[in-house]
Amino acid sequence: MTLAEHHDIAHDADSSPIRRSLMPMWAAVVASIVVVVIESAIYFAIVRHQSGAFSDLVGRAMNFDNLKTTGNIYSNFALEAFTYPPGGILLLCPVVLIPFKYLGAAWTVGVLGALAATFFVVIRRLMNESDSNTLLLATALTIVSPIALSAVYDNIFWGQIGVALTLAIVVDFLVVRGGMQGVLVGLATSLKIYPGIFIIIWLTRRQYRQALTAIATVIVTTLVATALWYHSSISFFKEELIGSQELGHFSTYTTAQTSSSVVDIFLRPPYFLGHLSSGESMVVAAVVAVIGLIASFGAWWRGSELTAVVVGLVISTICCPISWNHYFAFLPLLLFLPLELGWRSWTTRVSYLALVVNIFPWHRWRIAGAVQILLPKSQLYLSYVSQNATTISMLLIVLVAAYEFWPANLSLKFLRHRRAQWSGAQDTVETPSL
Repeated sequence: MTLAEHHDIAHDADSSPIRRSLMPMWAAVVASIVVVVIESAIYFAIVRHQSGAFSDLVGRAMNFDNLKTTGNIYSNFALEAFTYPPGGILLLCPVVLIPFKYLGAAWTVGVLGALAATFFVVIRRLMNESDSNTLLLATALTIVSPIALSAVYDNIFWGQIGVALTLAIVVDFLVVRGGMQGVLVGLATSLKIYPGIFIIIWLTRRQYRQALTAIATVIVTTLVATALWYHSSISFFKEELIGSQELGHFSTYTTAQTSSSVVDIFLRPPYFLGHLSSGESMVVAAVVAVIGLIASFGAWWRGSELTAVVVGLVISTICCPISWNHYFAFLPLLLFLPLELGWRSWTTRVSYLALVVNIFPWHRWRIAGAVQILLPKSQLYLSYVSQNATTISMLLIVLVAAYEFWPANLSLKFLRHRRAQWSGAQDTVETPSL
């Protein structure tokens, strides 16, 4: 039995006294709903009159109108292109049921509700609080997060799905058990490809049932979407995926200088667009992903499941070909690492440093294109720092976690021992140990 399994058993059997509730559960639920609704109304009133408000969400509504008229949601790959796989058509199609004038308000409520639910799940796992106190704490953090972190706010402003994806992954890893574990990660992968890294994380743990459940969910969702929207699905696989039309659409200086992907560091000054070939870019992303997978495995082995999930979220984001600011909607989870690792952990310390770094809305100072040449040196340096701050802070989390949680079964001594076993044609399989 691994340390992670021991931790789960200890967590489930924890009988330590729970702190006294500040109010009954029904009152906490009512208070939480009222706060989320009022907060949503405030954000909607602020955002709706700004330039670009809910533009991604409006773009999705336009995509479905295009689907009705042309039969192919990918036919108009312009400014607000539909960049999701076929499963995304199936999972996002309910937006057409919401009247257009209420779409922004409904989405804002959904984002803040998903954020509160994510906090509730994490606090309930890590803190010895009653459910009502947990809900109140989650609601309080829901108020603070969009104010402090632009990555969370951007999910409201643009109408994006980062918070919902984070909730699905956190619930699937921290709450769901049994045969249903893997379904939410599968749905998240069907909607946006990058959560698929968590299927690989399950495979590295030899948790094959969860991985196969997630894969089956992706396949079923994609097949249903293909059956309902055949022309769109074929267009996605032929043109967007194999033909790389989506990546070609974003292969611009503007993207390279505003994206926080680890690859984009080498595609902007002092480098240049095209400095890395597509193959070289994949190698860079793959190296970082492998280091992150090792860190996630090591954290899980030591019973730190939330840390393992956070590292997975980091690599799934920065190893993407394109990584916009709203992809980092998981940043508030860094707050909880001391509860799992303690303050002596360097992963905790670097995570808090990254959290402080990302409180600054760096993307507001990112200046793209040839305009940079005309800037004074001070503004040029600020632009350079703002373009790389998020990426480097996230990369530090991965590297430090990999160093701190490096599994002993990857040591040179262990590998030599395994090689001796293989040369002796021994068929026994040992349980990895630290």
